[in-house]
Amino acid sequence: MADFFEVQVITVADLKADQNGLMISELAELICEVFSEPPWNECFSTTRIMFGLGAEMMRKNAILVIAKHKQDGHVIAYMLGQELVVESDDPRDQTFLKISGGHDLDVLGNNQQRTFYVSGLGVRATYRRLGIAEQLSATLLSELRRHKFDYRLGRTDLQAHGMRKLYSKQGFIELPVYDLKYPERSYWLLSLN
Repeated sequence: MADFFEVQVITVADLKADQNGLMISELAELICEVFSEPPWNECFSTTRIMFGLGAEMMRKNAILVIAKHKQDGHVIAYMLGQELVVESDDPRDQTFLKISGGHDLDVLGNNQQRTFYVSGLGVRATYRRLGIAEQLSATLLSELRRHKFDYRLGRTDLQAHGMRKLYSKQGFIELPVYDLKYPERSYWLLSLN
């Protein structure tokens, strides 16, 4: 199945090299498409998303993984995240408190342990259930192990059955922690050691 797309890890330098802004534009369009669907039902403008992607890529140890269609080169899926810290003086850093609204997850950052949080994952509707999200995840996990992360953390809506199934399939465990800002979302954790 994977013969029609290729997975790439994208850096800030790659985005800067995209003189026409085609990649960031396609990513923004994809994010708007995915998050306009249930259970998210968000209405984002592509301009806002393009700005947000730039900010996300400047976070601590951000990693962006994309899937591109081999034939036309269009972006058909993405996974984006960054390292979480318990506290930081750098406003770009994401803390466990910022993402969850509470301190229950802080334990993942104690004792010099490193946690990577995926803040976004999306596959265009016409390409779902073809193993693309699994390939993105496998590529990301390889990168995280290479960079000596201890944990991979995710959050998803209780109604996002496809994502919950993928987490289970990949060996994640659902934590007994719910998001204080969004109580309909739960956290999933995978130990990388």
